[in-house]
Amino acid sequence: MKSKVLLASLFGACGLAATLNPQAIRATGAVTHDEIVDTLLRQDAFLLPKTSHKMLVERTRTLNRRNLDSHSLAAAVAGDHHTRALSEAPPSTVPEVQDSAGVVWKEAKKTKVRYGPYRIPPVSEDNWEAKLLGVRGLADTLKIGAKKPCNGECLMLTMTADLEYADGSPGNNSNGAWMHHIVLLNAGPEVREPTCDLPRVENIFMSGNDRSVSDFALQNSTIKSGYTIKPSDTFILSTELMNMDDKEKWVWVTLTYEYIDGPTPPGYKQGKTVWQTIGVPIGACGRTWTNPFGTSNLTISQRPKSQAFTEHSVPWTATRDAWMLDTGGHMHDGAISMEIFVNKQRVCNSLPKYSKTASMGMSKVISLSKRQAKDSSNVEIEHIESQGYCEFLNGIAIKKGEEMYIQASYDFKIHPGMKDKNGDLDEVMGIVGSLVAF
Repeated sequence: MKSKVLLASLFGACGLAATLNPQAIRATGAVTHDEIVDTLLRQDAFLLPKTSHKMLVERTRTLNRRNLDSHSLAAAVAGDHHTRALSEAPPSTVPEVQDSAGVVWKEAKKTKVRYGPYRIPPVSEDNWEAKLLGVRGLADTLKIGAKKPCNGECLMLTMTADLEYADGSPGNNSNGAWMHHIVLLNAGPEVREPTCDLPRVENIFMSGNDRSVSDFALQNSTIKSGYTIKPSDTFILSTELMNMDDKEKWVWVTLTYEYIDGPTPPGYKQGKTVWQTIGVPIGACGRTWTNPFGTSNLTISQRPKSQAFTEHSVPWTATRDAWMLDTGGHMHDGAISMEIFVNKQRVCNSLPKYSKTASMGMSKVISLSKRQAKDSSNVEIEHIESQGYCEFLNGIAIKKGEEMYIQASYDFKIHPGMKDKNGDLDEVMGIVGSLVAF
C-alpha cells in the first residue's frame, strides 16, 4: 500500500456515462433511480460489498448492450434479479409487515418487514453468479425502492436482519440457507455519507450469517442519537444468499426496525456508521491515497503474504465535530484482534471468539460472513462465532481534523484461515464500523 493507487471511476471505465442520465433530484424531492445507479457504479464510498458491486457492473453492462434508454436501464437494474426457477415460489400467509412494541427501546415502535421471495439456486446450477464470481449456489440481488418501516418521517434506533421460509420458520445453515450478506442503503436529497462526506447515498446497515445488530443510538448514553428517515428517502436492498444443498430454495429476507415514529425529537444527533478497512481503503473516496503505515501484507486481492501479520487502515479524518458511541470489527478466520485508535490512542480492542459451531451468534457488530470451502482438513476446525465491541456511554470526542484508524492482526498458526478450492489462503477482511453521532 506504499505506492499510490488511483481509484478510477467504474462509471467511466465501463463506458456507461452516455447511457445514464444523472438527474439529481425528482420533482418530488427524491433522488432518481438514475442517480442511485450512477452512485453505486462509482462506488466512491463503502456502499456495496465487492461481489455485489461486480454483479451490478456486469448486469448494467449487459443491459447497456441492449441500447435501453436511461429510464429503462435504471428500472431494469432496480428490480430484484432472479435466475431461472425450477419451481414457483411457495405461497406464504405470513404478513409482509408486522408491528409490535419496542423490545430494545421501550419508547419505540417495532416493525418487521418481509422482503421477497428470493430464490436460492441449487449448488449444481451454472447461473450468472457462478460464471462471474466462481461460486455455485449463490444468488445476488439489488432492489431499489425497498419498503421502509414508516410512511412519513421516523427516527431509527436499531435494526436486525434474518431469513425465513414461506411458513415463517428460520432459514439458516442448519437447514441449508446461508445469509452471506444483507446490505441496506439509503438515498435522499439530505443524505450525507459520513466516511467520505459524499451526498445522496449511504450504507446504513450490513449483516451476515451471524445476524448482526446495527444501532443508531446507544442505550443509557448521555448523547441522544438516531438515524432520521425522510419521506423523500429511498431504500436500496442488496442481498447475497447461498444454498448449502443441491436443491432450490425460496426464502424471505426480514428486517426488523425499532424507531420513534414522527419528526426527530429535539436534542437528538444523527447516529451514523463510519466504515474503515484494511487493504484498499474505504476512505479513499475516489481519490489517490498513500498509507502512512507502509507496505501492505496483503495482495491486491486481499490474500495474505505471510502466516502472521498486522495491517493498518488509512486514517479517517473527521470533517466535523462528532462523538464516537460504540465500535467493533469484522474479521475472517485466523484473526487475533482488531484495535481501534483515535488520535493514536487505542480506544477499543475487538477480539474474535472462536467455536466449532460458529455462524449463528447474535453479534452486535458488523458481519459479512464468508463460508470456508470444506475439505477433510478443515471440517473440525474452529471458526469465528462473534467479535467483541466497545461502548462509550459518555462518548469519545472527535474534533474536526482529528484522525481514526484500525489495526488488524492475523496469525494462521494459531487459528487456521479460510482456504480456496486449491487449498491456498483465501482473502481476509478487517472492517470496523463505528457508531458516530454528528
